[in-house]
Amino acid sequence: MTDSKKTKAEIRESMMKKRSAMTFERILVYSEQILRKLVNLPEYIEADALLCYVSFSSEVDTHFLIKKAVSDGKKVYVPKVFGKESMEFYRINDINELSAGNYGILEPDETKSEELCMVHGKKYLLILPGVAFDKNFTRLGYGGGYYDRFLAKCGDFSINKVMLAYESEKTEDDLPREEYDIPADVIITEINEYRR
Repeated sequence: MTDSKKTKAEIRESMMKKRSAMTFERILVYSEQILRKLVNLPEYIEADALLCYVSFSSEVDTHFLIKKAVSDGKKVYVPKVFGKESMEFYRINDINELSAGNYGILEPDETKSEELCMVHGKKYLLILPGVAFDKNFTRLGYGGGYYDRFLAKCGDFSINKVMLAYESEKTEDDLPREEYDIPADVIITEINEYRR
């Protein structure tokens, strides 16, 4: 449970501390349960392209998802961060193409990869990271605003936004929300599938 008077930074710190206490084995078990649900969603099945964060530390593991999407014939794009403001997605065909970038997170080499160029009529599935969510589908990320800025410039393209999270990251109180914060459409945990 969170105190609604807490700031985003305080909630983020508290939730990340709780999440980092999870064992590696539990993270893998929960991640497998979450990803099994995800790949059976119509949003995944019908997607032409998957835009997916590359997991690190105690996040829901996306490495299997990236491999599966490639084997399912989907175009797979992962993010690369440029400075404090910009994030772009680049296509990969194998997770081994990635190398450690900002914060030690695996990133694509933009000089060897095809940058995402969205096309009307195609369906995109964006997998969102985060550290907390509430009943209003508000997502608390890491504070950089990269995903909100990316979505703001995507206009009217067909993008389904799915957050992968642990049930323990759900808050009873409403999270602080700014006007630029874009909610998820679906949130999947090891226990539930929440739809807006």
